[in-house]
Amino acid sequence: MDLTHLKTRYGVPGIYYELHGLALQHLSPNDDIPPQTLTTEIMIVVEEGEGLLICDGKIHELQYGVPLVINAGHTVEIRINEETLLSAWLVAFTLHDSERRMFPALVETREMDTAGFRAILQRIRGIENRRMVQDRKQRVGIHTQFQRLMSMVLQDTHEYEGEVSSEHTRANISEIITQLKGRYNEEITVDDLAAQARISKRRFTHWFRQLTGTNLSDYMTTLRMEHAKQLLLRGGRMKEVATLVGYRDEYYFNRRFKQMEGISPGQFILNHRQSSSNICVMSCLGHLLALGIRPAAVAKNLSNEHYLTPLSASFHKVNSVPLDPQEISYLQPEMILVGNQEEYDTLSPIARTYIFSQNDHKPFVLLQKLGEVFGKGPEAEKVMKQYERKTQRLKSRLKGVIKSTDTFSVMEIRDDSIYVFGNYWCRGAYNLYDGLGLQAPERVQKELIDRQAYLMISEEQVTSYAGDHLFLTVLDSERYQRISNSIWWQEMPAVRQNQVYMTEYTEFAVTDPISMPYQLDTQVKLILDRQMSQS
Repeated sequence: MDLTHLKTRYGVPGIYYELHGLALQHLSPNDDIPPQTLTTEIMIVVEEGEGLLICDGKIHELQYGVPLVINAGHTVEIRINEETLLSAWLVAFTLHDSERRMFPALVETREMDTAGFRAILQRIRGIENRRMVQDRKQRVGIHTQFQRLMSMVLQDTHEYEGEVSSEHTRANISEIITQLKGRYNEEITVDDLAAQARISKRRFTHWFRQLTGTNLSDYMTTLRMEHAKQLLLRGGRMKEVATLVGYRDEYYFNRRFKQMEGISPGQFILNHRQSSSNICVMSCLGHLLALGIRPAAVAKNLSNEHYLTPLSASFHKVNSVPLDPQEISYLQPEMILVGNQEEYDTLSPIARTYIFSQNDHKPFVLLQKLGEVFGKGPEAEKVMKQYERKTQRLKSRLKGVIKSTDTFSVMEIRDDSIYVFGNYWCRGAYNLYDGLGLQAPERVQKELIDRQAYLMISEEQVTSYAGDHLFLTVLDSERYQRISNSIWWQEMPAVRQNQVYMTEYTEFAVTDPISMPYQLDTQVKLILDRQMSQS
C-alpha cells in the first residue's frame, strides 16, 4: 500500500486557531477603546456588565452570555454605557484556513445558557492560568484547549445580519413596549413577552431595562397608576377603577397606589379638589399642570391637546376662538393667564391677568416664571431635574448611533406656508436642540436658535434650512406629495440618507413639561428605529 496516496482519499480541510494572547479588561465609562483596525481576529467574552461594540459603523451589544468574534481587517471601537462597568476577556488569535474562505466582519454566537457560558469562561481562565508554561507537552495541551474553546464558541453561530441580531431584537422589543401602553390592564409576564420576541427571559429583561430604564413589573405598575389617576379624577369608584386598570382586588390596588404615589387614592382625590384654583387659563396649561396647579377653567383648544386631554377632562371649557369675554366673566375668576397682548387687552378688565407667551420664552424659563408667580419654585425645579435625567438617559442611547457632526432640523408643511422651528416651542424642536444637545444647521443656528420660535420660509429656501436629519409635520398631503417628487427635495441629504422622520401634528403641536417627555420618547425611537433598519 502506498501511504502517500492516503491524503487523496480522505482530505480534511486544514483549519486551526492560533492563540496570540488574552487578557481580562475592566473598563469604566471613561475607558472607552477608540476606533482601531484589527490586525488579528479578536473574541470578546463579557464576564460582567455591558457596553457597546461598534464594528465598521454598526452597533452591537456587549453582554453576558453572548461572545462576539471580530475578524481581522475591520475597524472596531468599544464604548461603556453611563453608570455601568464592563469586565470582558479580549482574546487575540489567527484563524488558519487552507481553503481561505471569506468570513463576515463579525460573528455573534446565539445566546448561551448559563451553564454553557460559564464553561466557556472557565476554559478561558484555565488557558490564562497555564499560558506561561514552557514544557512542550503542556504547551500542546494549551493549544488543544484553545481549539476546544473556539469549537465551543463557534459551534452555534450566525452572522450578525441574521434573524436574531441585536438590531432586530431591539426593534422587536421597542414594538412590544409600544403595545404595552394599550395592554396595561392585562396580566402579562416576562415569559409571555420573551416568547413573543423569540429570545430568552434574561435577554428580554436586559433589553427591556435598556429601553425603559426599569423592569416589566414597575413599568406596568406605572402605566396602571397613570390611568388610575385619570379615572379617579373623573369620579370613578375605587373598585371599578381597580378592575379597569387590571387589579382584581381593590385593597391590593389601594396598597400599590400608596406605594407608588405616597398617598392613598382617597387622599389623592382630596388633594386634587383642594388644589383646584380659581384661574382661567388661555395659555400654558401643561406648565400649570406640571406644577400641580389645577385651574377652574381652560380654553377648549388647550384641553384638546393630545397629552393634556386626559388630565383636563374635569375642567370647565371656555371658547378661545372666538374669544367670549362675557362667558369668562360669568365664571368670576380670580386670575386669568393669556398668551398675547390682544387677549390681555380683552380680558384684563375682568380679573388680574398675566401674559405668558411661549413665543417669547423657552418652556422651562416659562415654568420658572410661573413657579415664581404661584409660589411653586421647588416644584418647577423638580420637573426640570426629571427632564434632565430623562434626556441624559436618551443621550446615552443615541451615543454612537448618530454622528457628532450630524445636523437636525424641524419643519412643517401647510397648504399656504412652510415653517422651520427654533428651540422655543412647537413640534419638538426644543427637545432636539436643548434637551438632547443635537446640532442645528448653520442657517437655523444663526437665525432661530435662542432668537425666535419659528420662521416662515418658501419652498426654494427649504434646502438651506434642512439638516442631515429632518423631523417633518405635514398638514397638506397633496402639497407634500408634489414637493417630495421634486428633484431638489430628493437630492437633500436627509432624503437621500432616508433620515426624514414624520411626526403627527396632534402629538407635537405644543411644547410643555407634560408633553415633552412623551415627545422625546417618540423622537428618539424614530431615530433609533431608522438607524437600526439601515445598519
